[in-house]
Formats: sequence, structure tokens, C-alpha cells
Amino acid sequence: MTPTFRRVAVGAAVLAAAQSLVYTVSFALFVREGYHWAHWTSAITLMASAVVAVPVFVALYERLRGAEPELALIALIVGVAGVLGATVHGAFDVAVLTNPVTGSADLPSQVDPRGFLTFGFTGVALALFGWLAVRTGRLPSLLGRVGVVAGLVLVVVYLGRLTALDPNNNVIRVGALASGLVALPVFFLLVSRATLQPDN
Repeated sequence: MTPTFRRVAVGAAVLAAAQSLVYTVSFALFVREGYHWAHWTSAITLMASAVVAVPVFVALYERLRGAEPELALIALIVGVAGVLGATVHGAFDVAVLTNPVTGSADLPSQVDPRGFLTFGFTGVALALFGWLAVRTGRLPSLLGRVGVVAGLVLVVVYLGRLTALDPNNNVIRVGALASGLVALPVFFLLVSRATLQPDN
């Protein structure tokens, strides 16, 4: 990992932690209180997903590929697909907010239905990266364990959105808050710290 990319990855991981907090709080405010500005904030923040997360996933891949190249590559591909889907989902929301369309606004996004990529794919990638971190010892075990938990919670959020639909459902609400306010920020901050360390 070059010094330049290391700095980019560390900064991206810190931004990803902040993005998770901003998105979760703003989306919760929109769902519970109906604030229009919060809807804009959550959509724009979601649209930035790929910009902040792709360097983080590449850094994780670089640290893990020496021990498990194939599985690390799968985690990278799935993770990039997930955050690209989140970015397009956010762009879709911004487009609808900019020029509202007639009809039901609650129809699922054709690109990311009920967060299939945003929560499902990203969750699988985080869980796989976390498991590889624990299994290989190439990254701190705490980072790995938090990654597994964050990934599993995101998958639960996706399944909740798929079946319950209502974001105020207890399972969805608790899962989203736990992942967005705790698990994801902690995971990304641990990645930033680990990325500062020399390669094994």
C-alpha cells in the first residue's frame, strides 16, 4: 500500500464513519418527524457512499489478500457493488426530491429494491471482511468481530425492510440505529487506525 493511498484510505474511513452517523440521524428524523431537510440530507449522504467506502474496501482487500486472495477479492467485489448500489439509490432519491413525480413515492427502487445492495450486499461484504480479519490475523481481531456484527445487522435490516416495509418497525429501527450509530462508525474508525499501521 503506497503512502498516498494509505492517507486516502484513512481519510475515507473517517469520512465513512461520519457519513454513517449523519445518514442514520437524518433518515431517522425524516421517518419520525417528516422533516424535509432531513430527507435531503439522508439522500445526499447516501449518494456519497461509493466515494467514501470504496477506498476503505480496497485497503481491507490489500491487507487481507496475502492470506486469502480469493475470498478477499469476493468481499471487495460484493462491497463495491453494495456501495455503488447505495450511491445510485441516493441519487434516485435526490432526483425525486428535485423533481417530484406523481404516483406512489413508496415504490422500491428498481436498482436497489428495499436496500438489497445498500444493506444486503454491504452487510455480506463487511461480515466477510470481518471474518477474514479474525481468521487470518492480518488485522486486529476487534476490527474483525465488529465487522462481522455490523455486517449481520445490516443483513437483518435488509430482511426487515423486505418483509415489514415500515421503517418504524422495531426490528428495523433497532437494527438501523445499532448499525448506523454504533457498529459501522466503530468499524470504520478501527479500519482507519489499522490502516495507519505498517503492512504485515
